[in-house]
Amino acid sequence: MDEKATRVVRAGLPQSGDPRKAALLLVVIMMLSMMQPVSADATVDRDDFGVLDALAETLASRSDANEELVAINGAQNSFAILDASKRPVQAGDALADAEGYLNQVELRDTSPLVEDHPRPYQFLTDLATSPEEWPYNLWQTLFSVENLGLDNLLGVGINTYAIYVNFTSRNNGPSYEAWDSGTFTGELLVGTDLVLFKNFIDIDGDGTDDLSVALTIEGLATLNEGWGVEFGDGIIPVIEEIWLRPTFQWNVEALNENDPLWDELEHLEVSLMKGLAFDITLSNSESYAIVIDTRFTQPPHDVTLGVGIQKMTFALSAVYASVGQLGHRPSWRWKSTRATSRSRASQRLTPSV
Repeated sequence: MDEKATRVVRAGLPQSGDPRKAALLLVVIMMLSMMQPVSADATVDRDDFGVLDALAETLASRSDANEELVAINGAQNSFAILDASKRPVQAGDALADAEGYLNQVELRDTSPLVEDHPRPYQFLTDLATSPEEWPYNLWQTLFSVENLGLDNLLGVGINTYAIYVNFTSRNNGPSYEAWDSGTFTGELLVGTDLVLFKNFIDIDGDGTDDLSVALTIEGLATLNEGWGVEFGDGIIPVIEEIWLRPTFQWNVEALNENDPLWDELEHLEVSLMKGLAFDITLSNSESYAIVIDTRFTQPPHDVTLGVGIQKMTFALSAVYASVGQLGHRPSWRWKSTRATSRSRASQRLTPSV
C-alpha cells in the first residue's frame, strides 16, 4: 500500500443545471413586464359618436354664411316696425277701458285682528290667573278638600267646580269681578231650608246673594244611554272601555228681579269651569277643562242651558297590562254637542263649551 503509483483523472457524468438560475430568470422576466409602460385604447372615453365634430362643422358653416348678421338685421327691423306703430292711448282702447274699473277700488288692511278670547279662556291659559285649587292630577280631581268646610259639607274634589263672576254697571259705574265655587249637589242648607243642586252667589260684592246657579248631569243613571261598557273579543269577557254620554244642565236665575242692582246692569258674565286631570301621580300633569260661559244684559230669568257630550271613552286596556298605568289618559271623543236655552225673548245668551 505504501508503493507509489500513477492516478488517472477523467471527466465524470454530466450533472443537471442549477435550479436557482431558472427561478432567478423567471423573477427577472416578471420584473421587466411590470416595468413596461401600459398603453390602452383611450379613445373610448372621447368617443362622442361624431356629435361634437358635426356641431363644429355646423358652427363653422354658419359663420362662413354670415347668419349672425342676418339674425341681427331681422331683429332690428322687427323692433323698428314696433316702434313705428306706437301711438297714444285713446278712448275706446282696451287699456283705456280697463283703467276705469280701478277707479272704485279701495285698499284695505287685511292683517288678522288681534285675538280676543273670553275671560275664562284667558284664565286657563295663564296659570297666574287660573282658579284656585285647580286640579293637576287624579288625586286632586277626586279627593281635594280645599273647599270642604262646615258651610260646604260635600265640597270634595270631584263634586266641586269654579264659578267666574264679572258684573259691570252702566255709565262707567261700579264693577265687580271675583271667583266663587259651587258643587253639583249645591248648598244643602240655607238657613233652615233644605236646598239641593243650587249654589247662591254674590255678583256685586255687597255680601248679599243675587243669583242661584246649578249644574246637574242627566242620563248617567241609565245603562247604555248615559253610560256603558265595551268588552273584548276574548273567550273570557274583559271590560276594555267605559264610556259616558252625559248631558250637562246649567241653570242661572236671579233671586230677586226687583233688586235695584238690575236697573244698573250693563253686562254680567257667569262662567263655570270644571277641571279634570287623569294622571295618578302626586306631581302636576296635564289637565282638562269643561267651560260653560253665559253672558247677560238683563236679569236672567230661569235660564237653562243644556250641553250634551256625545261620548267620552276611558280606555282600560293599559290598566290590565300594568297596575302602574292606572292613570292612563282617556281617549276623548267629543263628536258633537247639543245646546238648548230657555229664557226671555230679549235675553242674550252666549254658550261656549
